[in-house]
Amino acid sequence: MVAVENNEGALPNYLVTFHSAWSYGACLQAYATLEAMAALGKRFEILNYISPYAKHKNTFDLLKEGSLKQAATTAVKDIVFRRTALHKKAFGGFEERIAVTDALYTDVSQLGEIKADILMSGSDQIWNPQITGGLDPVFFLQFGSCRKRVSVASSLGSYSYTPEESAQVKTYLGTYDRVSVREAHAQREIEAATGSQAFRCLDPTLLLDTAYWRAFARKPEGFSGDERYILVFNLAKRSAQEEQAWRAFADDAGLPLWRISNNTHKDSVFDRLLLGMTPEEFVWLVDHAQFVITDSFHGTAFSVNMNTPFVAFPPVFGNSARIADLLALIGMDERLLDGACDLARFAQADFSAANAALAEERGKCNAWIADALR
Repeated sequence: MVAVENNEGALPNYLVTFHSAWSYGACLQAYATLEAMAALGKRFEILNYISPYAKHKNTFDLLKEGSLKQAATTAVKDIVFRRTALHKKAFGGFEERIAVTDALYTDVSQLGEIKADILMSGSDQIWNPQITGGLDPVFFLQFGSCRKRVSVASSLGSYSYTPEESAQVKTYLGTYDRVSVREAHAQREIEAATGSQAFRCLDPTLLLDTAYWRAFARKPEGFSGDERYILVFNLAKRSAQEEQAWRAFADDAGLPLWRISNNTHKDSVFDRLLLGMTPEEFVWLVDHAQFVITDSFHGTAFSVNMNTPFVAFPPVFGNSARIADLLALIGMDERLLDGACDLARFAQADFSAANAALAEERGKCNAWIADALR
């Protein structure tokens, strides 16, 4: 066991990140950040900041805003297709396991009295103004007092800053002691904005190795552990041509096509929906699949980490920069596909080079973080 610093009588360490989103990637990266810091001997607590812009809006919220069409769509998803209930089943218990402050904050003005030893921002797309409704000063740690401000694997996705935003980012990051970002694109954007180097750091889920995640994973209720299946984890509806290619691949392999989902709407191409899976069950399902089809960065990251053969597709919304960056780093960029194609040639995968690349990157990143937190 790694000794974790006892902060009794000392100032706490706080992390600011997305931690309560209805997203496997968001909650697992938040959890992994805390675990990765603990492995380096530092205990952090997540500052319970919920951006009103990023908050999931229910039907009542949308009606108050006058968004009638969006309110009707949300009502169908939340009630008819049980989205709200299934998300609570998937994430409710897990959120209680993450160390989060009791106090809830919704605006930077509420954080002025915060005192900490280290304030940390990271990972996920906290520096993407399209997600945060502009450059959110909370996610740039523009509050409180502390000994150090550090960024670990912060991301802006595939967003490119305007000149005005670059100037603001330069001002914000001028208060930081150390800055690391998750992707090469973010590295270029931040270095162009600030004129200073930014370290490129793995997503925190990749800082924890396969053995860690296998110990973390839990078999879903009703599973024997001997199931054979192709797993789909897609964040948005894909084209009919893509789905038919997946169906043909599953039929040729003699395997069912199962999809992780948190609403009950089922396209005919899938044999089964895996509903309300917890993050622990999500990792188990990726690990035990014969093959994974995904358009998610974290779907890709966990497939790589668990050594499960996979293909990745560009997201329907946004672009594939994050996925492409990871796959190029580990030498598996040929598995990022664009459109319908024959998947049979990707059915097997040799992860030896990817594992070696990840191990090398983990060592570099852990050394950088340990030094940044001194």
